[in-house]
Amino acid sequence: MGGIRVTAGALKGRLIPFDNRKFDDADITPQKVKGAIFSMIGEWLNGKGFLDLFAGSGQIGIEALSRGADPVVFNDTDYKRVQFMKACLDGFGLEKVPLVLNLSADRALAFLKSRGHTFDYIFLDPPYVKAREGVSYHRELVKAIADSGVLSEKGEIIIQHFSGNTMDGGIGPYHHKATKVYGKTALTVYSPH
Repeated sequence: MGGIRVTAGALKGRLIPFDNRKFDDADITPQKVKGAIFSMIGEWLNGKGFLDLFAGSGQIGIEALSRGADPVVFNDTDYKRVQFMKACLDGFGLEKVPLVLNLSADRALAFLKSRGHTFDYIFLDPPYVKAREGVSYHRELVKAIADSGVLSEKGEIIIQHFSGNTMDGGIGPYHHKATKVYGKTALTVYSPH
């Protein structure tokens, strides 16, 4: 695989040279789904904070960064993927290098809370659970975000998940806003309003 291209913004056309065979066959968000994420939350994110909590290749956070999001924080539990993202971001020659964390989701949220970070968008793409019912891990993640207080008052949580999953109408203070299906992948948005 040759890599992933940034599709819009300041870094449009730049290559993210991610070869998923070198990273335990990590799933890569298809271009169509990536485009749908930004049509759901807004094509331009000037000055909006964006957290990519299961960053993998980093492509979604990089796309947000390219579209003007600030700050953008990347997190992944896999050390090799984190090193890849750091090298890739360094290669872009950015004036302000984004924060890249190598923590579990819970520890990343606790760390960001302790630093007083808040985000307008939190993107979750945990490993898919291919079940035809609700997934407790989705609930736990959204509750952990609520407990951490890192989502802004008008913020949104976007979950990329297996399209067969049943998503709750509400989790804690957050309401189900929309679900869109793209083959075996779906995007669900929760927000406090």
